[in-house]
Amino acid sequence: MQVILLQDIKGTGKKGDVVNVSDGYARNFLLKKKLAEPANNTNLNINAQAKAAKAYHKQVERDEFAVEAGKLQGKNIEIKVKIGENGKLFGAVTNKEVAEKLNEMGISIEKKMITLPLIKLVGKYEAKARFAEKIEAKFFVTVSGI
Repeated sequence: MQVILLQDIKGTGKKGDVVNVSDGYARNFLLKKKLAEPANNTNLNINAQAKAAKAYHKQVERDEFAVEAGKLQGKNIEIKVKIGENGKLFGAVTNKEVAEKLNEMGISIEKKMITLPLIKLVGKYEAKARFAEKIEAKFFVTVSGI
């Protein structure tokens, strides 16, 4: 019997997959627990439209990420912090501070997308922002004292 899975099921398939399973497994487990639905023409059409919509939205999101990465590529972000003797910082510059500065500049990014080296001294550092798979931007963080 062919069914469309409504959830990921270990050993059977992922959500949205059309799979062949035994009649008993389909009737007594998958359909009864609402983990799948019969693969009739109506349900197959709905499933195909849902997959197409999901692919479209994913592509739109990737396009938006590409625009943001283009804005950020090669930029120099300056962060001013309190420093002690010998140019050492009180603490460190973190992803959160860099993300806040970028958001102020009009580049929408989350702190978990940013990869920074350990910044505990005044200077210029190379950082990387990963927006999505294969969409990255390299930029520079300049730390100076107040």
